[in-house]
This record gives sequence, C-alpha cells and structure tokens, in this order.
Amino acid sequence: MDATAIARNQELQRQWYGAPLGELCRDLCDRFGMTQSGLAETLGISPAMLSLVMRGQRARIANPDAAARLTAVLRFAQDVRAGTVPAGDAPRVLAGIRASRTPGQDSMGAAVTRHRSSEGRSTEPGPDPASDPDPDLRFALRLRDLLTSRASAVDILGAAALLDAGHPGLAEILRVCGAGRTDEAVELVRALGPRR
Repeated sequence: MDATAIARNQELQRQWYGAPLGELCRDLCDRFGMTQSGLAETLGISPAMLSLVMRGQRARIANPDAAARLTAVLRFAQDVRAGTVPAGDAPRVLAGIRASRTPGQDSMGAAVTRHRSSEGRSTEPGPDPASDPDPDLRFALRLRDLLTSRASAVDILGAAALLDAGHPGLAEILRVCGAGRTDEAVELVRALGPRR
C-alpha cells in the first residue's frame, strides 16, 4: 500500500476517532497493561487485522461488532482519563466489552435492536423499548435502533464528522443517539423537547 493511501486512511481515522488508530491503540495497551494481541482479543479480531488498522493500511475495522467494541474501549479510556471511572474497573469493563455484540448494541453494549419472530415476539433477551414507561428513553432507543440497523458506530461517527461544519445540531444527534451512551441520548432527547 502506498504512502498516500496510508495517509488518507490515517486522516479518516483522525476524523472518526480524533487521532490515528495506531496512536490510540498504543495508548489503550499502555493504559490497560495489555499487549496488542490482548487488545485484538478484546475487540474480537485477529492481531493481524488490528496491526493493519494501526499502521493505516485499513481505515477502519469492517466487522461491526469489533468496531463497536473499539468505540466502547476508547470511550472507557476517556472516562478513566477524566477520573469518572476508576482504572481498577478495567478488567471487568473490558470483559463486558469483549462479550458485547452489534448490531443490537450501542457503543457501550446496551441492547437496542430486537429481531421479531413471525408472531411479533422478541427473539433476543433484553428490555423491549416499547415496554418502557419513559417516552424519552423509548424514543432514544428507537432512534438508536434505526440508526444502528443501517450503519456501524464508526460509520455514524464518520457521517457526523462530515455534517459538523454545516449542520452541527444534526451531527450531535448522530453522534449521541447513534454512537453514544444511552443516558446521553436520553438527555439530548429531553433537551430537544417535544418531537412526536
């Protein structure tokens, strides 16, 4: 792969994640005391694939499960840096992230997509948004369900970055409701007011 393609991939990573994935992944390994192979295992990809992404030979991780796990690990690292989550929680949180699946989960692993059987019953475990009495939570989960059924968290964040200059409000909705934490999505829905 030529240097131009690698530079383009790293620029895309910078737009999506704030920095090239090589830098971010090395920081994750240092922060959580894991090897690159350990990080790959947490993400659910091969060490070779992680290496390609870290070197910029691939712009992103194509597997939506792994991409969502990477977003979750990066978000957890931000919380640890900010001091809002103790670093000692890392083994438990990383194990939870490793077990998470997408589509059907936000970037923090909360179930949001349910497949319906022919009788209309949910075939996956987890709370059904329609059964929740909080209309703002129900709306945020339905919006997230719609967004994540069409694109991965990485693609949603990429779309938000493209919209930032001309449509910052729409970009924020995509970022928070499509790839952020559920509690942040509910807070944003409440701040936006009536919408139904």
